[in-house]
Amino acid sequence: MKKSYFGMICMAAATALMLTGCGGSTPASSAETTASASETTEGKELVFAANGGMSMDPGDGYCGWPCIRNGVGETLFKLDEELQPQLFLLDSYEVSEDHMTWTLNIKEGITFQNGKVMDAEAVKACLERTVGMNERAASDLKIASMEADGLKLMIQTTESNPVLANSLCDPYACIIDVTAEEDMASNPIGTGPYMVESYSPDKETDVVAYADYWGGTPKLERIRVVALDKDTMAMALQSGEIDAAYAMPYDGQALFVGNADYNLQTVATSRIYKLYYNYHNEHLANANVRKALNMLVDKKSYGEVVMNGFGAPAVGCFPEDTPYSEGLTATGFDLEGAKALLAEEGYADTNADGILDKDGNNLSFELVTYSSRAELPLLSAAFQSQCKDIGIEVNVTVSDNVDEILNADQFDISAYAYVTLPTGDPSSYMNFVFGTGGGANFGHFSNAEIDRLLAQLNGEFDQDKRAELTRQIVQLALDEDAYCFMDHLEMSLVTKASVTGLVPHPSDYYQITVDTDITE
Repeated sequence: MKKSYFGMICMAAATALMLTGCGGSTPASSAETTASASETTEGKELVFAANGGMSMDPGDGYCGWPCIRNGVGETLFKLDEELQPQLFLLDSYEVSEDHMTWTLNIKEGITFQNGKVMDAEAVKACLERTVGMNERAASDLKIASMEADGLKLMIQTTESNPVLANSLCDPYACIIDVTAEEDMASNPIGTGPYMVESYSPDKETDVVAYADYWGGTPKLERIRVVALDKDTMAMALQSGEIDAAYAMPYDGQALFVGNADYNLQTVATSRIYKLYYNYHNEHLANANVRKALNMLVDKKSYGEVVMNGFGAPAVGCFPEDTPYSEGLTATGFDLEGAKALLAEEGYADTNADGILDKDGNNLSFELVTYSSRAELPLLSAAFQSQCKDIGIEVNVTVSDNVDEILNADQFDISAYAYVTLPTGDPSSYMNFVFGTGGGANFGHFSNAEIDRLLAQLNGEFDQDKRAELTRQIVQLALDEDAYCFMDHLEMSLVTKASVTGLVPHPSDYYQITVDTDITE
């Protein structure tokens, strides 16, 4: 991948970020560990502001994200700044000539936060549990069987899997002690520099230093993660109530630009803001209606105005400075073209109510989105307004249960945010979103040629060929106007100037580390 995309864009110096977490009862050995940690961390505490809580069980959907972000869980491989997998909890690995057997050699001396040794048997048990409860993990990892021998884990795959190392970077692959008695949703026992002390959903999560961390001594004794309304984050940071804020609204971020007491740093990510179209809707089953809707999306203005300059206009689902987007073309912004296309399809306002109709049915859609990504309701409102201007009715619902609504097929359009390169490789995203019956193919899109190319991609080891297959697949979806890929997010984080060791990452996974510190 080209360095220009994944390089960080600094508006000041260092920064911080944090999402939410969950916790639970203190591990059995935590009192002794915390006391030991206090002697070396001098009682220092860092306070983060973030949005609400969720389960921290890595096997539960996408809940591995807070487990990693809170510094509790870690994976066998870790993505670098170019989103390439690097050894992390491993010393080395080998792949057999037939690409069906992977031998992973685990680092010596790594322990879980309850003091148990992390060996191959523990890793095997964790991955077996995850595959058994997480459809996405099972699909990505393709594990047929595993054999543990001391610090050596042999994985036999069901088929050739070129991206197993990438998939083992995904937060669902956090290695936790699955034999622990603690509730894994509120207190997973991982290998990271911090362990859960307490957890209160949507209120506060406290993590404390794990003194026996394999990667060195944590700099802080405690990190407190508080769930604040995004509109109050800026005020809380200015008043000193918090030390860092993640996902602060854009107007709040402007207050800290050029202020030497704070740091604001931005990193480009692969998170795409997109529109799903439900093919079960009779209007949206028409490719020209989808094309007309895509003509109403002013991506440039969305990025500059709605997203306050933190949105990069998209062509396809992957960032422009990656090999997965070279040469792609998509429907552009064209209001008059949209009007003409709908007229050609027979849509007209026959009853003078301001809404286009055809065969007695109004061109009216139910759009559902969610508020945890503050940009989505704003983008939805902008799209709604542009649709109204040419006679299309769009009713917007903002729901905390958007995935339930999508899975229940109770929507026409959805504004959604999705990380398209979660492990540095495009196959996971495309299988789940473009593949027929994919777990995140909410709009029921199906294309036989795409399915054929996906099957080819899933067994291809050559990186140049993988990139070419990816471009073919994305262009086929763009040709159908199956989705609208609006803008890529540039992630911004605000901290006090005294906060160090919190550096944003293009994957958006890694936040708290052993080096996280506050110098005041």
